[in-house]
Amino acid sequence: MLLNTFTENIDGLVKELMAARHDIHKHPELGFEETRTQAKIRSWLIDRGYQPFVSAKTGLVADLFPERYGETRTIALRADMDCLPMQEDTPLPYRSVHDGRAHKCGHDGHTAILLGVADILATHKASIPGNVRLVFQPDEEGQHGGGAPVMVKEGVLQSVDEIYGLHNWPAWPMGEVRVKAGPLMAHVVLISLKVVGKGGHGSQPQVTRDPIVAASHMVTGLQTVVSRGLGFEGGAVVSICQFHGGNAHNVIPETVQLGGTIRTFSEEVTRRVLDRVEEIARGVEVMFGVRVELQIQRGYPVLRNHDECVAAVRRVAEHIDEIRKVSEADLPMAGGEDFAYFTQTIPGAYFFLGAGHAGQENPGCHHPDFDFEDQLIPLGLKMMVGIVIDRLTP
Repeated sequence: MLLNTFTENIDGLVKELMAARHDIHKHPELGFEETRTQAKIRSWLIDRGYQPFVSAKTGLVADLFPERYGETRTIALRADMDCLPMQEDTPLPYRSVHDGRAHKCGHDGHTAILLGVADILATHKASIPGNVRLVFQPDEEGQHGGGAPVMVKEGVLQSVDEIYGLHNWPAWPMGEVRVKAGPLMAHVVLISLKVVGKGGHGSQPQVTRDPIVAASHMVTGLQTVVSRGLGFEGGAVVSICQFHGGNAHNVIPETVQLGGTIRTFSEEVTRRVLDRVEEIARGVEVMFGVRVELQIQRGYPVLRNHDECVAAVRRVAEHIDEIRKVSEADLPMAGGEDFAYFTQTIPGAYFFLGAGHAGQENPGCHHPDFDFEDQLIPLGLKMMVGIVIDRLTP
């Protein structure tokens, strides 16, 4: 198999990639602030003969054959670069040196994998019949709206035929690839609700319009949006994740602020859910004599994988010895991903690499104790290089 020829001497490379990953982990940067990470990636690419250019402020794009871009078939591979606004308190020797910033989703590992792909492709450049575009994307976590839509607007996918991305997932077994055609990850909607009542002394609730009681009923009512607003097929998640109101034990406040998220997989369900949220808000107003101010912010769209691209991911995974299983179990999932903007624009596929070890605790992405599993680096390398070979070989 051609993939084995490309990856037969990766042991030394993997050690170098682990060191690079640990360095990026130690110096995490938030979305559109990834200047140090960008400089590290640029240096790596230039050392291997690439001519990277900037996109989305702190992102980088590089072509294996820039002279062929637009004239030959081009496959894009994407890695995300940014960290989360979280504190790291782990005992890792390469733990974050920045308070309130940490790589708790594994983007440091995704970046390291794509750096390795860049190395392997440059080494075997003469054997690649088409072009490969490497996309290092900022702000996947969406602190500022996401880096993917910015890159699309800047034309990064023009003349690109397909795009592929991956994500580690500790909840699923090590050596398992999970992928599914069609909807894979959810449309994200953020909701903010301000309940405005009439405050007063806690000993005299009869002369107030208590927004805490009204907001509590609002939370309870919103739990019926899915259970009583949709049929057996479901297709939505509604979660209220913020409840702020009052600052004294004996004062009924004027206002309460709620915040939450809605996840759906079709526009029809999204409209139905938002209609029910609006109806519940208006009902609470009438019931408790308060005013409910509702704000809706639509985020990332549904991430939809294309059939032919998913078939390629499956083919490649089934020929890699370390991949024990290819599955679509537990998919789609209700998480959001701005890779959706890429597959809205051109065909592509996004897939998961299981990172869990049997018989031990495996902290999930966004957990304070999470750390990317370095064993995934060679697996991710082989998957991405294999996809290039599969999609570019006549």
